[in-house]
Amino acid sequence: MTESEPIKTVSDGITFLSTGRYYDGINRWVAHKLKDGDNDAIDYAARQIAKLLPQNAVLVPIPGHHGKAEQTMQLAKAISSYTHLPIVEALRGIERGSQYDAKKRGQTLSAEDMGFYRHKVLPSNRTPYLIDNVVDTGNTAKAAVRALGCGTVASFAMSDTLLQREETRSLHR
Repeated sequence: MTESEPIKTVSDGITFLSTGRYYDGINRWVAHKLKDGDNDAIDYAARQIAKLLPQNAVLVPIPGHHGKAEQTMQLAKAISSYTHLPIVEALRGIERGSQYDAKKRGQTLSAEDMGFYRHKVLPSNRTPYLIDNVVDTGNTAKAAVRALGCGTVASFAMSDTLLQREETRSLHR
């Protein structure tokens, strides 16, 4: 098994980091296992994401469609177990349908539909890294960063949807 090349892209002024492309290697399979809460997939993804994060980061899991960070909190806890970085559940959102289901219907949820808001204060001496399993269009992550007021998005995989729209360059370790 070969590892994917990490990706960095900027969209609407927001930096996105990812361990690799969604369709490369086993990434799609791992991404689906993450949604199922598979512990081995969470551990694998956490080890990969941990390599992208600086020592001054604070992990902020992005809330899911129930308004709280659930799947992303599991991932953030696993990342923290490798990096010892703090986690702050700084965001909440309104309960809503999932962005994934909306996309299957040919729709996209707006930032207002997601209803993200800052729930807790972040430590001033740390840089927020918003944790997501997979970034597709980037709309959910962008809404979360805007609600928080700042931050970089770190995800396990990134689809070509966002990458095709933005200038992208590979990170070299």
